[in-house]
Amino acid sequence: MKKILSLLFLITAIGLLLAACSSSKEINVTLDKKHLPLPDYVLNSSDLIQETYAMVSNYPEVVAGVPCYCGCYAQDGHESNLDCYIDSFGEDKAVTGWDSMSIS
Repeated sequence: MKKILSLLFLITAIGLLLAACSSSKEINVTLDKKHLPLPDYVLNSSDLIQETYAMVSNYPEVVAGVPCYCGCYAQDGHESNLDCYIDSFGEDKAVTGWDSMSIS
């Protein structure tokens, strides 16, 4: 009986682990039309990078709270991860300039 319960527990644990590791989760973040279109260096990158740029443009206040440790502060004056994606904003927080730091 103990072997059956142990085997059942093991099968359940493996099933849960496989379900959690599933790659079927699709992220689909689109760029708002108010922003400058994504540059070629982003469009020629993976879908994940394109979605990340779009996500950063949609939630700049969140990304601005994430410090950047890549050393770009001394070189480019970046203060957060936001600066590694977006160079400038216009009215209504519309992206008017993109930064390529996060591609390099």
